[in-house]
Amino acid sequence: MNEQRKHMKFSVFLRKNGRTIIGGFIIAMVVFCSIFAPLLTSWDPEKESLTEMNELPSSEHIMGTDKFGRDIWARVLYGSRTTLIVSIGAEVFLVIVGTILGLACGYYKRLEKVLMRILDAFATVPNLLLCMLMISVFGPGIIQMIIALAIHGIPGLARMVRNQVLSLREKEYIESEYAMGASDLRTLFKHILPACSSYLLVRFSNGLAGMVLSMTSLSFLGIGLDPTIASWGGIVQDGQSIMFAFPHLVFFPALAICITVFGFAMLGDGLRDRFDPRLR
Repeated sequence: MNEQRKHMKFSVFLRKNGRTIIGGFIIAMVVFCSIFAPLLTSWDPEKESLTEMNELPSSEHIMGTDKFGRDIWARVLYGSRTTLIVSIGAEVFLVIVGTILGLACGYYKRLEKVLMRILDAFATVPNLLLCMLMISVFGPGIIQMIIALAIHGIPGLARMVRNQVLSLREKEYIESEYAMGASDLRTLFKHILPACSSYLLVRFSNGLAGMVLSMTSLSFLGIGLDPTIASWGGIVQDGQSIMFAFPHLVFFPALAICITVFGFAMLGDGLRDRFDPRLR
């Protein structure tokens, strides 16, 4: 009987937390590989070798080499750094700016009329086109790419936060804050923002998978980053012209992209099920 209860408890635990555990483990492994890349390979990701071009996977090069003789395993490891820095940085920037604008729009009605119209205008431009426009104006670079990737998602997040603020303003404890003469900053950041934290956490975790795909798409097109910087999209782009003769040039970086996106998607779904108030 006790064994049956333990089994039932374990099954319930897995149903509730299984996706979070799987997604968290995958992302933890990707982060581990990106941080400790120098310990996991002795190859320089940028070192070219004319005598080792397009080699198949072997004991020396476990993922083979590309058309310039560079070790693909090393480039995938170091490319994970670029992908994670840009993707997570863009999502953090998006959440911070979108939250601030959403709080301002929801709390100050006069400001809302101007800001929301500007944000709606940005939202009408396709994501990829807006990123290309931003990068062409400000030039390539990691910081520029982070801003370009984030700016398209800001209107949607700002609108979500604004809607939350509008509903929270009617709560009794917020009205009591007004009556006691609390400042706007105190009301916004001590009472309203914590009430929106679960929505922001869910939005942040769910947005990471899409951000990784957007980042790799831009780097595949050769937009936003220096071509000499290792990135998963850039590695796929380098090998796509001869992928039918040497499929390993595309398979391994594409597999890294799929695993990372799957991990972020699983983690996001698990956190959504756990923290989204609408699913409770």
